[in-house]
Amino acid sequence: MSRDAETSPSDAGLQAERTGLAWSRTSLGVTANALLLAVREVSHGRLGPASGVAALALVLAGAVAVYGRRRTLRLRRAPLPTPLAADRAVVVLGGAVTVLALLSGLVLVL
Repeated sequence: MSRDAETSPSDAGLQAERTGLAWSRTSLGVTANALLLAVREVSHGRLGPASGVAALALVLAGAVAVYGRRRTLRLRRAPLPTPLAADRAVVVLGGAVTVLALLSGLVLVL
């Protein structure tokens, strides 16, 4: 892609839109994880460790949705904020999603 294509007026605002979509997909995926774990627990007729992981996943999905919305609104401001780089919350939320994936796998094996 040429340098002119990267800065064309038709691309204005797309960074914020792509960021918002990425955060929405992550939140949706975490919510789906929670629902699948909850359905598994209900279908087994018991409340085990997967119920706790499902509850944590719902809390994490909410946190991801709220932060993603905040980040998207920040990127839509003109002129763009400085610094433009994401803050520590991205690393924390990314780590939390990774831990959730590991916990989900662990409770499915138990």
